[in-house]
Amino acid sequence: MINIMADFLFFMTLIICIITKIKNKTEQSNHTNQWLEKYGKFIFIVIFVISSVLLTYKIENIPQGLHVDEAGAWYDAICISKYGVDRYLYKLPVYFINFGGGQNALYTYLSAICIRIFGVSKTIFRLPAVLVSLLSLIVLYKMIAENKDKKNALFISFILVVSPFFVMKSRWGLESYLMSSLLTISTFIFMKALNSDKLFWYILSGVFWGLTLYTYAIAYLAIPAIIGIVLLFMILLKKIKIKNIFAMAIPLGILAIPLILMLVINSGILEKATIPIFSIPKLWFYRGGEISFKNIPPNINQIFEILFTKDFLNYNAIEGFGTLYKLSIPLVIFGLVEVIQNVIKDFNKKELSLDFIMLVTFIIMFLLGLCIAELNINKINAIYIPMIYFAGRFVAYSSDKMKYVGIVIVLAYCLEAGFFLHNYFTEFAKSDLMYFEEEIIEASGKAESLQKNKIYVENCLNQTYIYTLIATPISPYEFQENLQIENEIVTQYGKYTFQIPEPIDEDAVYMIKNDAEKLNALIKNGFETQLYGEIHVLWKN
Repeated sequence: MINIMADFLFFMTLIICIITKIKNKTEQSNHTNQWLEKYGKFIFIVIFVISSVLLTYKIENIPQGLHVDEAGAWYDAICISKYGVDRYLYKLPVYFINFGGGQNALYTYLSAICIRIFGVSKTIFRLPAVLVSLLSLIVLYKMIAENKDKKNALFISFILVVSPFFVMKSRWGLESYLMSSLLTISTFIFMKALNSDKLFWYILSGVFWGLTLYTYAIAYLAIPAIIGIVLLFMILLKKIKIKNIFAMAIPLGILAIPLILMLVINSGILEKATIPIFSIPKLWFYRGGEISFKNIPPNINQIFEILFTKDFLNYNAIEGFGTLYKLSIPLVIFGLVEVIQNVIKDFNKKELSLDFIMLVTFIIMFLLGLCIAELNINKINAIYIPMIYFAGRFVAYSSDKMKYVGIVIVLAYCLEAGFFLHNYFTEFAKSDLMYFEEEIIEASGKAESLQKNKIYVENCLNQTYIYTLIATPISPYEFQENLQIENEIVTQYGKYTFQIPEPIDEDAVYMIKNDAEKLNALIKNGFETQLYGEIHVLWKN
């Protein structure tokens, strides 16, 4: 049923796109556009309220469980908020070690602030994802309304809000998903600077471009490329002052220096470096080789699927709905063509437009996406904002060409969104998501309540330990006591040992998931057991 509906709406939208593209006459009246200009803010407030509800409803329970990277960021955020150090006792690190390969810092610091203010809970940890997404929605609407018109702003904002990509990425704390939101905010401030020629906006632009670097490592390449191309264009047009370039470059450079030092140290060029207040950790292993031209051949075969339908991680998209729905495919493609045509016209007029910046962002993210190892939706999440922009721009274009087309497409999106949201809050809410766990936290809570001196845990995940830290949560100083790490995996800390010893310890608690032989041996030895999901907690009174 869902696939049939999606196919029907796809072909309907494709036909509309073709007809409106070849149609020369404009049917939309100025009265309609004036009405949208007059009531645009009210309509946007309605869109914003709907988005706020969609992003906060049952956020603690959906997605179900806690992603392993969420758990790592959450515990580090607790440590930062209470002790000013991460779990490995680095003072305010510019990049977190997490499980050895590193984790981008901005989300952890934002959640640490929320924890400091509101306390510790999964809802509070996920709060920055919601707040930054809603802020980016406001900024996107305002940026398009100022640089285009309210009709374009409303269509684009609406498509963003109802898209599976926006809903699914905004409801949990994966730090890399901040990039799409921060890039939107940075682009808005950048446009303000370019349009106003005021020093303040250039300084603020440099600050936010610098903060965006702390959302995801791919930003290290994307941001210099986007800024460089736009500034080169402005220099060629002689429409920017050198002092304004420096005003933006100085705060951006200051914020980039810690990350540059981190890259230099972890590339083996320097042994160590220090900066005031913050620390630069040495990672256990360096993932600098994840971007390579060698990844292009396999990525060419799957990038279209990843952009629109699914990837191998089931928490990034729901099959049948994808990232932007199937009906968005012709809108994005036709919108891209329309934007390219507009950019060429702007070139001839020697004018900089928002179309140009969105096109540059899309191309750069697309090219970088081709080079990323194990490409997935969250790794190129910044590309979806330009894609939504292209789709919304063409809906606005089509609504000018034919009466009621805009309403028809909005209704089509509402229909798709209704089915998607029903699935998301019912079937998806019960799904077993990759790398999401919760039963370990509940089992650890039970084990802790038994007040034994030793807890043996079957290491059913590579990073099982992080969930036990969330269950306690002990201080990072306690975590360091008796800490043992083998092959980049924590095998022991405090009372916890992440392997089951051969002789049975009758004074210990056991947490077992898959080891049936040891489980049966403990039960035969008189151990009581309580089941949490698939994890048995065993103890002897």
